[in-house]
Amino acid sequence: MTPPAVPVRAVLLDVDGTLVSAGRAIPGAVSALSRLRDRGIQIRLLTNIDSRTPETVCRELATAGIEVPVEAVFTPVVAALRFLEQHPAERCHLLLSAELAARFAAHDAGPGRADYVLVGDCREVGGYAQLDAAFRRLMDGARLLALQRGRWWQAADGPSLDTGAFVALLEHASGQTARGFGKPSADFFEMALADLGCVAAEVLVVGDDPETDAAGARTVGAPCVLVRTGKFGSRAGLAGKGHPGVERHPGVAGVIDSIADLPALLESGLGTLGM
Repeated sequence: MTPPAVPVRAVLLDVDGTLVSAGRAIPGAVSALSRLRDRGIQIRLLTNIDSRTPETVCRELATAGIEVPVEAVFTPVVAALRFLEQHPAERCHLLLSAELAARFAAHDAGPGRADYVLVGDCREVGGYAQLDAAFRRLMDGARLLALQRGRWWQAADGPSLDTGAFVALLEHASGQTARGFGKPSADFFEMALADLGCVAAEVLVVGDDPETDAAGARTVGAPCVLVRTGKFGSRAGLAGKGHPGVERHPGVAGVIDSIADLPALLESGLGTLGM
């Protein structure tokens, strides 16, 4: 990696698999964040968590020893709420976790006409009847919104279906293409860049998933470094099943063992990083 002239001013960090695993901080994560802050590098957490509110994410991180303000946590919930606040008269059929359904209550269509079907983590409510009800709303003219489009996620006991699998089902049945709010949406990354007051070349994206972290970074022209923890490590077990090698994935500038190695990487490049 050859350092460019533009220094890294901020880091966009993934959460699950990058900072924490199974509710515990990745070894070295707390120290790494402290060293980044000591260098004056801004930190934002850019995560596709779509089952819990940013406030809950903050509390869980604090329990793991990672202290961040809620304003630094960007989830698809934040992006979707901003979108819906710009359309105050429109209502959604909600296919969400109970926690998020409560958060989106002001936008809930209830039994009335729905302008949108909003899909997030629906493990609690994703049975046939609920999916069919959402499908019928789409056939009645509602538009499909997806908090995120991840195909699978790394649960504590192994790979599990993610929200994108259910979104794809509804897309296929209805003939629609969903509007997505989380990674790798360029709008999602640009929202974080605007909050930081940075341009893409000044920001480093760090995560464990080339399909969301690296792909999203590429949409805005930011460099991305992947960690070998979390979902990255699980991909080794999927080798030979149609999944390309992570290091060969477009947009990946480099790979480090874990978040613990990030400060040394930036310090070795005097705070800069090349594509």
